[in-house]
Amino acid sequence: MTTIDTRLATRLAFTAVLTTLPVSSALAGATFERGALSGDVTFDAAGAALWSRNVNFGDGRVDLRRQENTGDAADWQEAYLKPGASLRYALDGDWALLAGGSLMSSRTFGDGDAGGFTHGGDGRTAVEEAYAGVEWRDWRLTLGRQNYRVGNGFIVMDGNLDLFDDGGYWMGARTAFRDSAVLHWNAEPLSAALFSLESDDDQGDYRLRGINADYRLGASGATLGAMVMAVETLDRPAASLDRDGMRVYNLRAMDIPFPGLPSLRVSGEYARQLGDGHGVDYDATAWYAQADYRFAAAPLTPTLGYRYTHFSGDATPGDGTRSAWDALSKGYTDWGTWLVGDVVGNYLLFNTNENVQQFSATLALDPHWTLGAIHYQFWLDEANYQGRPVADRRFADETTLYLDWLPDPHWYASLAYSRVSPRAGARDVFADDDPFSALELFVAYHY
Repeated sequence: MTTIDTRLATRLAFTAVLTTLPVSSALAGATFERGALSGDVTFDAAGAALWSRNVNFGDGRVDLRRQENTGDAADWQEAYLKPGASLRYALDGDWALLAGGSLMSSRTFGDGDAGGFTHGGDGRTAVEEAYAGVEWRDWRLTLGRQNYRVGNGFIVMDGNLDLFDDGGYWMGARTAFRDSAVLHWNAEPLSAALFSLESDDDQGDYRLRGINADYRLGASGATLGAMVMAVETLDRPAASLDRDGMRVYNLRAMDIPFPGLPSLRVSGEYARQLGDGHGVDYDATAWYAQADYRFAAAPLTPTLGYRYTHFSGDATPGDGTRSAWDALSKGYTDWGTWLVGDVVGNYLLFNTNENVQQFSATLALDPHWTLGAIHYQFWLDEANYQGRPVADRRFADETTLYLDWLPDPHWYASLAYSRVSPRAGARDVFADDDPFSALELFVAYHY
């Protein structure tokens, strides 16, 4: 797992930080040390208020459990509390015992989210993390409920979808994988991990087993990485999608300085899903290429970015070959990564059968305030929307404006407005073509 130093300046990145910290936290709460025993105690809280209009382009919000249309407006609120602690007990001979855990209490109020995944009143209190482990020199083994991330969360990061009675779908605060094991080796600049991770039932009740390696290129933060992973469906009759026999191969290059232009950083990632399972072959592809340029000497330090992302679709669903990219346990680490579009990514397209152009810009108004804008252009990769044929693959455009406030390491707040304009593909699917919009206010506290 990586540290959190570059993730605090974006909406919900604060939340992502609090739910994906490694065992040795870079943002500890109240730390203590009593002889061989050391640790920290943390407390996290967050709340959000959201107003959405012309849901599904005016076609209306569909409650997924009741299968009823509740109208084209959705106003709701979300909140969570998360107390936690981690412990380390030093033994002789470079050995140490590790343990940690947290509770998560989250709830949705009001109408429920615009996607119909939660109702007002949904929510529960449950164990989020509960792990134990051992550390020896460069090695660390942890077992139990824990967080784990590969790269920037393109494929592996979030073990829980926060659907239905979990509450808090939009904030997505529950992320721990259950019944997991991670063996991590770190000998900078090279690190590697063997992992076995189980998702929650709403995400498909599957297990990910794999190996990941990262190589850090000097002090710039640039990283090269690779992963190989197998997927096993644990409860085939109940699983929402059978993934047995899938193999995932992934190569990535993150934040690479461009020769001769130190202010330009480029990133890219490529992944394949291959193999065969119960009467199905897998043959899907996902990749992206990204460039960001920071004008360090200019007033307000503007940063401009561009990214093109491809998630393959399936031209002939049901033919025995699954060509649509399966998002698996993607996570959120930054604006658009990997929730591609705050409205489209949450409620319409879910990192499959889409090609996306993303244009971004930020201004550092002062050390505590950041103003940003993102414009997305969406195409369907194949001419169907969740299996329904469309005449035109041009789907929609989304524009997001946001203002982030980070007064100190403990508080974070953001105000964002997103507006999605349907194009021919979306108009083929939905009965109306009004702009789908959302206004979002988010506040978080960490101790």
